[in-house]
Amino acid sequence: MCACLFCLKTNLIKSLIMKFLCITVCVLSVCATLISASVIEHPTIELIEDNTPHYEFQYSVHDVHTGDVKDQFEHRRGDYVTGRYSLIEPDGNRRVVEYSSDPLLGFSAQVRRELLGSPHAVAQTVEEWPAPANH
Repeated sequence: MCACLFCLKTNLIKSLIMKFLCITVCVLSVCATLISASVIEHPTIELIEDNTPHYEFQYSVHDVHTGDVKDQFEHRRGDYVTGRYSLIEPDGNRRVVEYSSDPLLGFSAQVRRELLGSPHAVAQTVEEWPAPANH
């Protein structure tokens, strides 16, 4: 064996590199064992699919040039839908339709006319569309 300074440094560096590699291999081995044994748990993301339809919308139009005046509102939560729309008819009165639909009662609508000549005059219900009897 050579006892020169260069050989001593080279042997020291080789020894340090071997120790580093041994420690790294040991640490990686322990981590692999822990992961395979499920000691270290990974976060999980659970996706819950909700295919139930949900929506809500509304709009209104008031066009002074064409005389088109109407509005509508509707919302749905699963199988339950409720809504309302109104429009000004050619005779100048407002038609208002309030409707709903659900699995138990089906579709129903109440239609009424509001006389616009008087600020609080409301005509009697002119039509009612109950759910059809399924029996």
